[in-house]
Amino acid sequence: MELNVSIWVFFIDVVLFIILGYSTLYVAKRMSRYGEPLNRFIVVVAVSLFTATIGRALDIVDDFTENVAPIVSVEWVLYFLSIIGIAYGMLSYISHIERIILPVPSKAPGSAKLSSGGYLYMGGSTRELVEFISSIDAPVLVITRSPWKYENLGEHVQILWVTQVTDKGIGLTKLHVVIESAVKFLRGGGRLIVVDCLETLILYNDFTAIFRFLTALKDHAVETKSAVLVVVDKETLKERELNVLLREFIPVRNLKSLLKTSA
Repeated sequence: MELNVSIWVFFIDVVLFIILGYSTLYVAKRMSRYGEPLNRFIVVVAVSLFTATIGRALDIVDDFTENVAPIVSVEWVLYFLSIIGIAYGMLSYISHIERIILPVPSKAPGSAKLSSGGYLYMGGSTRELVEFISSIDAPVLVITRSPWKYENLGEHVQILWVTQVTDKGIGLTKLHVVIESAVKFLRGGGRLIVVDCLETLILYNDFTAIFRFLTALKDHAVETKSAVLVVVDKETLKERELNVLLREFIPVRNLKSLLKTSA
């Protein structure tokens, strides 16, 4: 058999074959080791890498073949299938992770009627806030640094955890991701968004950015006839910052005042 390509082309083909082969074995050994959806992703990637490895093996064969047209056609098909498989696996896995981290839009609007707009809760009672969220018959999204405070309040309550542990929540500086998720929730039937992490967000972002974030959230809430409730501790805000917020958000102490008494 005579080599019909340069030694460098042959060398590259062999190196890529070894890399793909090793990657296939590495991924295949992890099949059935984890639960879904990670295992499904691993299976798809393993099959796709195996397909690409076969294609690379054929590429080495055609380095010694004069009539390479039939082999090249098979290679293109194998590479095409492997790329499609890897892309599908990655997109499926990312979508699943987002469904876990990001709140799922509610499809049941509930019977509670809330006054649309933006509000500042300055009552300071966490217990009252939790009881109010638990009692209302409407889809609620809580954006918080303390998700455990709002666990087991009912299926109508979704939690969006802002945290530096970004694989389990959303980063504290990723305001665009938070607003995107919140808007998706509102347009999916959400009726109330509670922001219970204002002080922490200000620490990781400047106040101007947070104010823009909150006003944008309020505008989307008004558009969807929903409400935004921002939990505020007056002692942690500067007087100027509080005054700016009060220009856009209505202060409330009695949370039940958010409920409409008539249609």
